[in-house]
Amino acid sequence: MELPFAHQVVYQEELARARVPAPIGTGLGIAAPTIIRYGTEEQEQRWLAAMLRGDRVWAQGYSEPGAGSDLPALRTRARRDGDFYIVTGQKVWTSHAARADVFFTLVRTGTAASRRHGISHLIVDAHAPGIEVRPLRDLTGGHLFAEVFFDEVRVPVADRVGEENGGRPLVRTSLGHERAAGAMNQAMDQAYIGSSTVTVKPPSALPPAANRPPTD
Repeated sequence: MELPFAHQVVYQEELARARVPAPIGTGLGIAAPTIIRYGTEEQEQRWLAAMLRGDRVWAQGYSEPGAGSDLPALRTRARRDGDFYIVTGQKVWTSHAARADVFFTLVRTGTAASRRHGISHLIVDAHAPGIEVRPLRDLTGGHLFAEVFFDEVRVPVADRVGEENGGRPLVRTSLGHERAAGAMNQAMDQAYIGSSTVTVKPPSALPPAANRPPTD
């Protein structure tokens, strides 16, 4: 994480050329830098090593129906109940949600009038009671995106990253790394395509017809 961005791109290119499988989900590229910057030491120890091993698939839960990426309009609600938050709401266009084990999710912990100042960042167990994932299928029947519904889902306060109502700086960090992750994915795609390219000789480089092997 301390490498300059240009060096990270080169690193990803070399991984692609070596055909190293890429991790599923958006944990390493987006959630991990946010946890490193704003998480506690205990949270880093609990989540980062498992993320590097690929033990669990992480998915980002930001966009909502009618709000898109308009964070001040965020409506998924987290009500404090002792050592837990009770989360109710909906996310949409969530990549990898159908196979996710963990959602890193934005919720409203302040009042509706608090707008961008009442947002918190929760790490949510995707298999917790009250979570329903509905895939958004394309014309082929496959799906990358899904809707995610939270119905009174209990999330430990210990799984909040950063301060309550202080999620705005975390969002800026996450989205900044999301753009960087997109650039690195492009680099990996180009490197993978380049390593798979078959060299086709131009006609002038072919042997004379008399010397070519017969064809059936």
